[in-house]
Amino acid sequence: MFKKSLLIIVLIIISYEGSFCQSADSTSFKLCSRLSFYSYEDSGEMLLHVPQYMIYNRIEVSLASGGNEFCRWNGVPGKKILRLPFNLSLQPSNYIADAAIKVSGRSTRYTASTELTILPYKPNEVKTDRFTGGLIVNKRIFFPFGFYTYTPVHPTLPEEEVVKGFNTISPYQRIIPSTFPMRKAYMDRCAQLGMKVHYNLLSVSGGGGVSSKIEGISEQQKKELLVSEIKAFRDHPALLAWYIADEPNGFKIHPDSLIQIYKLIKELDPWHPVSVVFMAPFMSSRQYADALDIVMADPYPVPGTPITIVGDVAGQLMSEFSGKKPVWIVPQAFGGGEWWEREPTLQELRSMTYQSIIKGARGIQYFVRQGLNLFPKSTSAWAECGRMAVEIAELTPWLLSDEETIAVRSGSKDIIVTSALHDGQLMIMAVNKTNAPQRADLSIARAVSTKAKVLFENRNVNVSGGFFSDQLSAFGSQVYLINLKTGKEPSARWKKNLIIDPGFEDSSSPGIPASCYARGGGDRGATYFPDSREHIEGNHSIRIITPTAGKSIKLRFFPFTGRNGAIYYISVWAKADQERGQYFEISLGDYGSTKFELTNDWQEYVTNVTIPYFNDQPPRTNIILQMLSAGVAWFDMLQAMECVDINRSINPELNPNDY
Repeated sequence: MFKKSLLIIVLIIISYEGSFCQSADSTSFKLCSRLSFYSYEDSGEMLLHVPQYMIYNRIEVSLASGGNEFCRWNGVPGKKILRLPFNLSLQPSNYIADAAIKVSGRSTRYTASTELTILPYKPNEVKTDRFTGGLIVNKRIFFPFGFYTYTPVHPTLPEEEVVKGFNTISPYQRIIPSTFPMRKAYMDRCAQLGMKVHYNLLSVSGGGGVSSKIEGISEQQKKELLVSEIKAFRDHPALLAWYIADEPNGFKIHPDSLIQIYKLIKELDPWHPVSVVFMAPFMSSRQYADALDIVMADPYPVPGTPITIVGDVAGQLMSEFSGKKPVWIVPQAFGGGEWWEREPTLQELRSMTYQSIIKGARGIQYFVRQGLNLFPKSTSAWAECGRMAVEIAELTPWLLSDEETIAVRSGSKDIIVTSALHDGQLMIMAVNKTNAPQRADLSIARAVSTKAKVLFENRNVNVSGGFFSDQLSAFGSQVYLINLKTGKEPSARWKKNLIIDPGFEDSSSPGIPASCYARGGGDRGATYFPDSREHIEGNHSIRIITPTAGKSIKLRFFPFTGRNGAIYYISVWAKADQERGQYFEISLGDYGSTKFELTNDWQEYVTNVTIPYFNDQPPRTNIILQMLSAGVAWFDMLQAMECVDINRSINPELNPNDY
């Protein structure tokens, strides 16, 4: 166990031979903490970046604190990034992790060092995961998928876009006192909706960006406004990250100036990442690496440049920042003026987006959205972006998985692929880089023979000996899911359950539960999305976000035939994003309802309702689910069963399958 007095973590890597008397090389190996900081976790990881020419050398790894070993690893890394786990029991502080590295067969002594930051937990904290490239938000993995917009932010814009599946917004703005109420208003609304804000500080930080310059203001005044703005919003539940510079390489902003701003922001708010976006030449971002936590790039190729540049840029940035900084891409969603003769087509938008994700981008922020048909002008193109938002939400557990995947190859240079493994299921993503239909011949590095589910298209393809083929439309993408699990999965489903699709696994159309109707409760920003990150079985739950108490979405599930005088046993599993104070209601038609208080752990909630005897009883009835309070909750495995003996009361302690 660590003690509070121990302020230095020493990572010692030694080989089976040699000593540490030689001169040290501090340039070959790089060391970093997997998460940008730790707070509530009881374990962590260090990431050791191993030079390519050394990954097959045998090493012994010893993690020690103050000379006391607490972790040992032996073997050949076989990969560029070596994960070194350790237990955490440190008090909040900034610690220095030092690596002393001795490689088998080499006399040189190698060293590396990094910071290990432990912070007190904050409910709105946002961590970067340097290994997966994702974020940790509300203690859950998070793939930001959103857009820039202009100021003033239209009051209905966040609700118009959150219902399409977008989870992030980044308004251009001037940080001046007179417009503070406007900024506070959209931040508060986004918090209600569960939408995150990539907060734009350009006018008082690194500069650049659309209409971000403030005239007649000194550097000292800028600093004062910057400090005031950070203090105002650093604890806000909608805050995702601080955006401090737009294309500093193009505006010739020196890295040192941004480094100073970065340090100031981190002093004021170490709980949120800092981002910078770059223009060509995109690899100049390396010069600014100490001024950011997230590196972004904005290649805008349409119509004069091949759209493959978007994936190429993502791949180039990943070659430099993989395992160090998350990479986000800003796809082009505008055109018709300045240097861009037209907007991208919806097919080009899809290909650019999927190319960048396949090459490693773990954040998408389109430039630019101004509704309803201003940017982009094409409502169908923007609808395609919304469709991809719910697709990527579905794929998030795979895209941010830290499991070692099974390699997949494409038989065509025009189709690029990637794969990811999560919970015994292999996800394969493919995209066509050309404006012509292509046959996709894909091979898996495992001789499996089964069916691959084609996600978002409600069909399957056959896999034989690890090979399968499909057709990709011009600039089209496909995602396949192959279940590699063996044996039957345990199920919580009752044998006589009357609910169709009780676990919300029917993904015929992306982003919606299949077997229900939805009724509005008065807030147009209330949402109900399948969530693949939270579930008690299968791959999904339903996440209901209610911005305003008493104005929840009501989900009315597919009807079943009820019977006069019958007792119906009803059950649902649920959890909330906070410990107490959130409530939901479940009803059987108009015959009866029950109110429950939620906790932040999965729990089964059970009740029973009797259908009375009367002559004009409707032949069919529905289960109805709604939130009573504002907030976020997840629901899974909805069930209803008629009690066989109508004179027998329901005992919730009994197994309903016994009835």
